[in-house]
Amino acid sequence: LKGQKVVKGADSKEKFERADKANPGDIIEYKAVYRNTGKKTATNVLATIPAPLGTDYIPGSAKPADVSASLDGKEFAPVPLKRKVKLPSGKEELQDIPYQEYRFIRWDIKTLAPGKSSTVSLRVKISTEQPKTGVPAK
Repeated sequence: LKGQKVVKGADSKEKFERADKANPGDIIEYKAVYRNTGKKTATNVLATIPAPLGTDYIPGSAKPADVSASLDGKEFAPVPLKRKVKLPSGKEELQDIPYQEYRFIRWDIKTLAPGKSSTVSLRVKISTEQPKTGVPAK
């Protein structure tokens, strides 16, 4: 897993810098390469990248784009995540969970042939708000 800061160059094109120091509002791209160094095809490969506390997952930044996400690293569902919310009227409604609450993004690579690799990536923004601790109730 490698993290790099995404910055705009003088020509307005994106470039990457070391991410050992980042400030609120900075964008970090995390990239992971999954390699099969074995002699048999790997099956049911689930590539997962964490979105650290204090960062906000940037929707649409995942590559490949077909992802699931989790708030706790245990239960994953297709993006956008939803939860039941009780309205003042007492009625329950499904609402999108804010992207800043996402803590893990996962790709279902399915199979990875011997000697092959698959690269996945996502972007997060360093939050300008204090991180929330714990996992929200369902």
